[in-house]
Amino acid sequence: MSIFAMDWYLIALLMFIGFYCMLASRSIVRQLIGLEIVSKAAMLTVISAGALTANLVMAQALLITMIVIEVVVVAAGLALLVKAFRVNGNADIWKLDGLKG
Repeated sequence: MSIFAMDWYLIALLMFIGFYCMLASRSIVRQLIGLEIVSKAAMLTVISAGALTANLVMAQALLITMIVIEVVVVAAGLALLVKAFRVNGNADIWKLDGLKG
């Protein structure tokens, strides 16, 4: 089995772990951790595809954009976590009804 195939198996494993983390938990913190794992798997996919096609400059430009978007999403998620914890006293995703307006 080639190294390239092993890369894709690792990426698929990371994707499934991230999606399971996001689907199986009700905590906002665990949701954000699952989102980070999925995001890192997507970044590894871009790196692996860039190495396969020998187009690393394009992969690096795309990765920088992905990192900036990821930082904004995580910052918004953490702000939601802080607000939910102040209103409800916990980080349960099902109790976000009180965060209106």
